[in-house]
Amino acid sequence: MLLSVKEILESRLLQSAILKTGKEFIADRSVEWVSVIESPVENFVRKNEFVLSTGIGCHEKTEEFMSFVKDVYDSGASAFVIATGRYVFEIPEEVIRFAEEREFVIIELPWEIRFSDVVHEVMTKLNELQRQDRGRSKDIQQYLIQKILEGKTLEHITKYIEQELGHSILICNEKKEVIAGGANANDVFALWKQMKNQTFIRESHHPVFSEIKRLERGGRQLIHLDIHSDADHKGDFFVLTEVGERLNEEQESIAEKAVVAAALWFSRSSAVIKAESRMQNEFLLNLARGEKMSEEHISSHAEFFRYDLELPYICIVGYPAHLKELINRDEVHAQSKKVNLERMSIYIREGMLYAAENIQRQLLFSFENDEVIVFLETSNSVTSDTVHQFLDLVERRFHHLLPGVTFTWGIGKEKDGIWKFSDSFQKAQAALEMGRSQRGTGKRLDFDETQISRLLLSLAINEEVQDITLSTISALVKYDEKRDMDLINTFIAYNYNNGNVSQTAREMNLHRQSLLYRLRKIETLTNLSLEDPDDLFLLNFSIRVWSTGVIKIEDNSALA
Repeated sequence: MLLSVKEILESRLLQSAILKTGKEFIADRSVEWVSVIESPVENFVRKNEFVLSTGIGCHEKTEEFMSFVKDVYDSGASAFVIATGRYVFEIPEEVIRFAEEREFVIIELPWEIRFSDVVHEVMTKLNELQRQDRGRSKDIQQYLIQKILEGKTLEHITKYIEQELGHSILICNEKKEVIAGGANANDVFALWKQMKNQTFIRESHHPVFSEIKRLERGGRQLIHLDIHSDADHKGDFFVLTEVGERLNEEQESIAEKAVVAAALWFSRSSAVIKAESRMQNEFLLNLARGEKMSEEHISSHAEFFRYDLELPYICIVGYPAHLKELINRDEVHAQSKKVNLERMSIYIREGMLYAAENIQRQLLFSFENDEVIVFLETSNSVTSDTVHQFLDLVERRFHHLLPGVTFTWGIGKEKDGIWKFSDSFQKAQAALEMGRSQRGTGKRLDFDETQISRLLLSLAINEEVQDITLSTISALVKYDEKRDMDLINTFIAYNYNNGNVSQTAREMNLHRQSLLYRLRKIETLTNLSLEDPDDLFLLNFSIRVWSTGVIKIEDNSALA
């Protein structure tokens, strides 16, 4: 006996759903599975699937939405259920006509109805219809799904599976890290390596995966199944038997059901984490931007995210140079640049949390565009030490997680007060911008260290100061661009060493005569004497004003 779309729509949960097309055919449309998917469809939808979608990315994009519906229709889906009210407010007429012409069932679902409830409803009906044929293993799957929907831990689930199977299992995530299970990880991984050379494979009975791999060595048997969720590989499921024991068909069927449950657990966990992460990110960005929020709103969200806003925090803003290059060359997980950017942001978040835990400090983390925004718990007495200890740990972690990516950091002020997140953020961002323009990539700049920079910035916008600066150093800048002699940095080093030629030559790794030649060239081009204190001050002041980046030398013509 098959489950029809009509029977699903008759459930109490879907009473408020609106059947847009295919009313005459819903009794004949059988449902074998239920899935949640967003564009692109590719090959992730099976025939006779009851497909749920939010239509994210298709808002006011009729052509993209039509293409999405066509792909679902071409896959042979039983029905396409679209949640309206967030990303899609009304199903376009073109889509309705397309579905009607092809006798394709489209259902409009109110946004308030959760997909997890619909999935649960459909799976329950499928279980009820197939219970007699599927025996004890189906009862097990129903139990597992129910426990997952109740929020039980994966450890709780695996213990139950091991009890029903009579064998130990092991569940790993996509990073090959052990998540749950009582099987010996070393034994499992040792046998797993051998699977590539000699493996018995049979087709699975379930659409979640296409094959079951089995390997026998030394009288023991290892069963492996991939765990897929949201069209991605989420992990691996292993069953390890003892010497002389093998899994029978019923036990393999139980293992299949367990993998379905594990996939649902990964999907639920991923959805919860992503939703909470987006909410956290938006809440913290609102605090940083100084958005108007009621005290009740702030308090409730802080309590939900377990943020202690009564602690003193200092804002740190980081810019990851070369992150896009790393994403572009990452071919291992290259489903799309968007997926990779999300993956990289997860790596960055993990590195931040790792560092905060090591120094036993609270951390509030956000990510906007190309900037990482952090509010780190601190105290008045050890602010600087705490921040630099934290950033040292972060950068060591990123060296392994994000090879080739270099961070530049701007540090705000903690003294503004516990609730002054916006002030601290603005100062951290200003310090970051000054650091990037004046010190380059990979540096850290505290807002407290920018007094002179801020003074120079205020002077740099004065037209008379600009004229004096340009008349003093324009010849040096043009000469550096043409001859690549780096006269500007030569003077900076010379002045920093109080005119000590030998010390400057050692620092710049130059021969003494080469340095003297450069210094004479500086005097010639500027008509200033490096022996005259007033000339020295004027040249140093002009270079520092120019280094703010406010003044641009537009004339880049070649020197005579």
